[in-house]
Amino acid sequence: MTWLIKVIMFVCIVPSVILMYMLGFSKNPGKKKMIFGVRDNPKFHEGKGQEKFDAIVSSARKGGLIITAIVVILSIIMLFLPVNGGTLIAWILLVFALFGVAAPYGKGNTELKNLKKELGITKSGVTYTDLTSTNTVHALKLAWIILPNVLALLGTIAAVLIDFGVFGVTPAVEKYALTIMSLSFLFVAAIIIPIAVMMDNTRNMVISRDSSINANYSRAKKKTWADMFISFSWANALYLIANSVLMFFTDSESAVLISTLGYTAVIMAVVVIGVINQRQVERRYERDTELELQDDDDNWILGMFYYNKNDTRLNVEKRLGYGSTINMAHPAGKVISIIIVLLLIGSIAYIIYLAVTGQLDSAGMTNIP
Repeated sequence: MTWLIKVIMFVCIVPSVILMYMLGFSKNPGKKKMIFGVRDNPKFHEGKGQEKFDAIVSSARKGGLIITAIVVILSIIMLFLPVNGGTLIAWILLVFALFGVAAPYGKGNTELKNLKKELGITKSGVTYTDLTSTNTVHALKLAWIILPNVLALLGTIAAVLIDFGVFGVTPAVEKYALTIMSLSFLFVAAIIIPIAVMMDNTRNMVISRDSSINANYSRAKKKTWADMFISFSWANALYLIANSVLMFFTDSESAVLISTLGYTAVIMAVVVIGVINQRQVERRYERDTELELQDDDDNWILGMFYYNKNDTRLNVEKRLGYGSTINMAHPAGKVISIIIVLLLIGSIAYIIYLAVTGQLDSAGMTNIP
């Protein structure tokens, strides 16, 4: 069971931290509409403004790269350590260290906002609402995302019944290894559906005075998101089932490791394709972006967290990465934010409690390679 824990943690952490760096720290920030969550401005590329802009971007990218390298190196080292109470806590803390990559991003956001003030850049633009196409464009076919997650649920139920001896058969791996693996990936499956639905219900973006252009633009972006989440769901469900079958017949660590690496490769491929498609959509509609939109940089805390009391939307498009995030000033957004924080704190506290009381060690994980 211990090797499985290490492999799962490794394949979750390393690709995630690399992807976060790639999305947050572009090689050509001057060609982006947003730099560290701040709208680009012509004054950033004139005289001393250009010098300070380049220095801010260079410093942030360097900081992000250093943190990314540290997380990757620590993850590799952890693969060779035994799994016990202490190292499991270290793995959990390493998961939260992923958010450290966002620290240089937030620092860059703050420095660019200060640069705007220094250069005398004031708020400009207008807030547009397209009433014609509001909430009328959707791209997610719910059945295609529910079906694979139902299969994942059935696979998990089968794993639990096998581990508890209901079927009277014994898998090749350690007791409860099937259940732990299945529940881990079922958890991923469980959070995909609400996120996908929330993103599909994001209010249509307004980039033009032509409602048909706004609708087509939103449809194209939502289609990319929907395809990504459906692909995630199928990859997750098929891996869960295939790996359960594999673990039932063999306890070969190499076989499970190879299948896990294959799963990771598929997930990364889906993400890369999704990012490419998103960029193609942006390029396709770049010439149709004719509106000078309202400068709302101050509503984005560190360029990552949206807080705007005057915005009635619950979810808005992210500035870091792709997808949507919640408006923390919205009543429902406040509740969701509190729940997320409590869950994070509770999870860490529970893991630490198990380690301190020795319950992790009593589960048979002490000094096992």
